[in-house]
Amino acid sequence: MGAGVNGGTARADVVVLTALEVEYRAVRAHLEEPRPAPAERGALFELGVFRDGPAERTVAIHMTGPGNPGAAASVERAAALFAPRAVLFVGVAGGVKDVALGDVVAADAVYDYETGKDTETGFLPRQKTYQSAYGLVQLARLVAAGDAWQRRIPPGDGAPRPRAHVKPLAAGGRVVAHHRSDVGRRLAAGAGDALAVDMEGFGFLAGAYVNQHLDALVIRGVSDLLGDKGEAHDERWQPVASRHAAAFAFELIGRIPVTADARVATEAPVAAHAQVATQTQVTTDPPLAAHTQVATQTQVTTDPPLAAHTPVATQTQVTTDPPLAAHTPVATEAPMARPLAAPARPGATGRRRGRLTIQDLGALADTLLTVSGMTSPARWQQLLDELPTVGTAVGRQSASRAEALSLLRTCEARRAMTELVEVVTVLAGDDPAAAELARQVAELGLE
Repeated sequence: MGAGVNGGTARADVVVLTALEVEYRAVRAHLEEPRPAPAERGALFELGVFRDGPAERTVAIHMTGPGNPGAAASVERAAALFAPRAVLFVGVAGGVKDVALGDVVAADAVYDYETGKDTETGFLPRQKTYQSAYGLVQLARLVAAGDAWQRRIPPGDGAPRPRAHVKPLAAGGRVVAHHRSDVGRRLAAGAGDALAVDMEGFGFLAGAYVNQHLDALVIRGVSDLLGDKGEAHDERWQPVASRHAAAFAFELIGRIPVTADARVATEAPVAAHAQVATQTQVTTDPPLAAHTQVATQTQVTTDPPLAAHTPVATQTQVTTDPPLAAHTPVATEAPMARPLAAPARPGATGRRRGRLTIQDLGALADTLLTVSGMTSPARWQQLLDELPTVGTAVGRQSASRAEALSLLRTCEARRAMTELVEVVTVLAGDDPAAAELARQVAELGLE
């Protein structure tokens, strides 16, 4: 697959976020060829290749710094820059119950323990919860049920054999140092099934929630238990817990299927339709086939972007002497079509290639946002109001690249791309960018 930038648009299958440098180093150690990616509103990412057998995945990594707000903002930037299939937050956490140092917790949910009302009689929690993506939680359960992920842990840290758990986490802005502290008691009362506590998980999942179609999961290694936190302890266990969490994360990444659109985006592009025609002719001469000729011709025709027409022909001639019969012609013709995607609708100039690639989405989003006035909140709201089939399914914030990507994915899924073009044309009919958007949609054969 290869990490990199194509035509000014970065691509990544998965984005991994961390808060601390020690976590970032543990994640980066699993990547080959890491190199800087274009900055997104000041946020700096690196792109690298993760190889797992014959499969390759492009992974982007970024260090958010501590805290929920930074984690949420980083998800927004990652979604806008890479349009990834999944985003993970990987790092360390403090163990609350039922875990040992070095264990890994993949969060099926994250609680915000700090939300509530503070009264003269005490704190009344109004706890909020975000859940990780169902598909990633299912993958995490499979990884936790085996021990293959442990083989990805670098040798020599002297830590006991870790276990993996798929259970809730709690998140807040405080470092919880003891189970009898105010927050420790609050966790026991309001988040009794949380195995660990961190400072970024809730903001991270909140950022994923507002970016539709973005799967997210929090993975934490336990670096301390409530009551034993200290500088010397962190120096010993944070690197260990970071490596364990990274090992689990990359075992999970290795099990995320490589989709057909990912292969099209990174390998030599294959056309929307490939037609294979085979013709075989056998002729025998008297008295028993003085000449027996077998001709086989195979022609493969592909449409752009691979080539206009690429014929491949093979001919084999076999001659036999023993007589067989007087002129026995046998002709067989078997045309066979193997489309890679549904055919284009009538009137479309392009041919549908299947699910849009990251590059297709990025190009369409860039064109949409160059339409006159489209980045203003009022025009964006007007656009969504005129799209009754999809407008209610898209975030109605001011137009950003992430919002444009979300709208395009929704239009693709609901076959409303033609409707989008018609509305944009009405709103900005004289704008060349509107015409360019219509041309791109037609070229891709979208409905």
